[in-house]
Amino acid sequence: MKMNKPFLLLMALLLTGFMACKKPLDTVPDTSLTELKTFDDVRNALRGAYDGFQSNNYYGNPGASGSPSGWSGLPELMGDDFVEALESLGNWNIMSEMIYASDNGQAAGIFVQPYEIISRVNNLLKYIDKYETGSTAAEAKQIKAQALAIRAHAHFDLMRYFAPDFGRNSTALGVPYVTVFDPQKPFANLPARNTVKENYDAVLKDFADALVAFRDGGNTADNTTRNYIDSVVVYAMRARVNYYASQWTAVISDANVALGLRPVGTSANYVSAFSVAGEAAPSSEVYWAIPSDNALRPGAAVSGASPNYRVTAAMSAVLQSQGGAYINTGVNRFNQAGLGGIQRTLCWKYPGIRSFKVFRAGELVLMRAEAKQRTSDATALDDLNLLRTNRGVATGAEAGTALLDAILLQRRVELLGEGHRWFDLRRTTKTIIRTECGVAGGSRASNCNISPTSRSWTFPIPFNEIKVNPNLVQNQGY
Repeated sequence: MKMNKPFLLLMALLLTGFMACKKPLDTVPDTSLTELKTFDDVRNALRGAYDGFQSNNYYGNPGASGSPSGWSGLPELMGDDFVEALESLGNWNIMSEMIYASDNGQAAGIFVQPYEIISRVNNLLKYIDKYETGSTAAEAKQIKAQALAIRAHAHFDLMRYFAPDFGRNSTALGVPYVTVFDPQKPFANLPARNTVKENYDAVLKDFADALVAFRDGGNTADNTTRNYIDSVVVYAMRARVNYYASQWTAVISDANVALGLRPVGTSANYVSAFSVAGEAAPSSEVYWAIPSDNALRPGAAVSGASPNYRVTAAMSAVLQSQGGAYINTGVNRFNQAGLGGIQRTLCWKYPGIRSFKVFRAGELVLMRAEAKQRTSDATALDDLNLLRTNRGVATGAEAGTALLDAILLQRRVELLGEGHRWFDLRRTTKTIIRTECGVAGGSRASNCNISPTSRSWTFPIPFNEIKVNPNLVQNQGY
């Protein structure tokens, strides 16, 4: 039995108290679509959770809609490596200018969508134990592992927008970590926000439990497409979480496992990862990809022939100076004619219907390189030069601060257009300086400088959610 998306979205809202209008407290929802009566129902619930990542609020990104595109296009168009082009219709202007308020619909979509996915896996986890014996044991444990990893990943993504800092032991408010599903008592659980430390603790526990389930049940089967989470992806996920938490030794440990099993590929592998709509068997560059559903355009706002946001002149110069795979026309294109006589540089990783690469080997090797540099590991340069060589880029001999700067620059180049830049700015400088600003700069951007003190580095908890759930506390400044 396939659970329909509108209902599951409603259940996610009910479960966490996030509804735009109040319903009578004695209302008992219909549970017929949430009761997983067979193992096929459990399988379908997992598929439904994966389907949630294709949403335009998560990894989807239709070029002109102005939907949130929370973890694909949005973190790029809000950063400093892209600038709003004259071609823009203004659909994302409030977001890229960082002038949103608590009633902003895009921020609300980003808040709700992960909880929809979390609701689906919590429902699944409620029923999975009874199938962990007999003929369904191995597959049930694989499903459980994926569900736990999905729950952790979605909560961490929420924290990246709505928590004010990323300190591993921070007592600042993060997001509610929801682990229960009870459609009979939708208003019994009006969760308060957990602290950032509590978020990390819960995320890492779910990852640890997922790895145990994978060890007990075996790895995800039939995953040549990389459309499903397996144990390698869990190590990659955990490396990213520890990277944000500045737990450098843990980053190195997890990246070692992931890269040992799926090492960084060649320039050809890198280019091919972005060359087709649905890879039958992606290269080792790809750990987890959200498949195309003939509508998913994950980078449409910042990628392809008619993006709303173009690559800045400064980043274009860096790309061209490095050369190699980064100037391949399947990745980036230069000197493209645009309005106002502007010669645009366009990211070409997601020019049409493409699967979205959530984790790639390139990210892992750069996280490991940075972690090594920050722990005075002499092999940090080896990691950076490994990636450079595998991208057809000249190697270097940097050391100390210059090496860290080179690693961070390579991260911008390698991951351009893949949903990382704004988060990296949040982790580090919290500063945006846009030199190509205003019509004179060939841009529709008008907010040219965003300082570290801006309230907008932390997203507002949506107004309607606080109205319904008094246990939620708003972020400072909203």
